[in-house]
Amino acid sequence: MKESLIESFRQDVKNSNADSFPMFVDSFTNLWDYEFGSLDDLPQDVDDLVADRAIEYGLME
Repeated sequence: MKESLIESFRQDVKNSNADSFPMFVDSFTNLWDYEFGSLDDLPQDVDDLVADRAIEYGLME
């Protein structure tokens, strides 16, 4: 389940733009939190991906 969710998120982010990126992040983090109880277990590479894309789109410094 985790790997499938992570892979789906990676594809969504890869195909996102500045408008859809926040939606994909919110959806992923909400589902992850629901399924696994917290975001504490979020893989580091996904954390990095979220941060990199947010910076790329000017949503985070």
